[in-house]
Amino acid sequence: MDNTIKTTGKPLQIGQNKTFRTIISHIMVIRKEVFIAYISFSVLSIILLSVYTKGDLHLTLNQYNSSFFDCFFKYTTHLGDGVMFGVLVVIFFFINKRMSLVFGIGGVLTLLVTHFFKKVIFRGIPRPAEFLGIENLHIIDGVKMAFWNSFPSGHTMTAFTIFAILSIYFRKCISQYLWILLAIIAGISRVYLSQHFWADIFVGSVLGIIIAFVSMSLFFPERKKIH
Repeated sequence: MDNTIKTTGKPLQIGQNKTFRTIISHIMVIRKEVFIAYISFSVLSIILLSVYTKGDLHLTLNQYNSSFFDCFFKYTTHLGDGVMFGVLVVIFFFINKRMSLVFGIGGVLTLLVTHFFKKVIFRGIPRPAEFLGIENLHIIDGVKMAFWNSFPSGHTMTAFTIFAILSIYFRKCISQYLWILLAIIAGISRVYLSQHFWADIFVGSVLGIIIAFVSMSLFFPERKKIH
């Protein structure tokens, strides 16, 4: 009986070790400055969420606005649109077909995780416009406000999934600085536009990064070249 347990357990252990090594191999291609940037964003998020309630934090941040940032965030928020997955699937179909599949799977996983959290686990959580009252917020003309299912931010999850995948694809490349910057901008845009609270975008960023590494690991096991 002991021999049977050892025999049946070994393939599972080997598979787990391989998955772990695959994820580590992808992590190792990220430049340290990119790690520092995201860790800084995470530490800032934890501090802000520890010091303020979500409502007070949002009202405090909402005071800092300008016509330039109104326009800037109104358009950069689209970096987190789900259609971005479709665009990248098509583009990479002509560059690297396996990467096209990575973006396809990343998009499906993001959709499923977002739906599960928003519509099942945290269904009905109010967004800033509902929680604080739209009359108490700085609102940008032309931005359609959402009122429910706030947690987590789907746009932020999408942005971090996409830009984390691109960071792994462009191994050690300085373009990784651009990808992390765009991801953070997309996340902050959701708070600036009062579509989400800061906690929504922070958790969305974590989930997006996890989805990115899972998606890449499915199609690019360790030591296999990406391009």
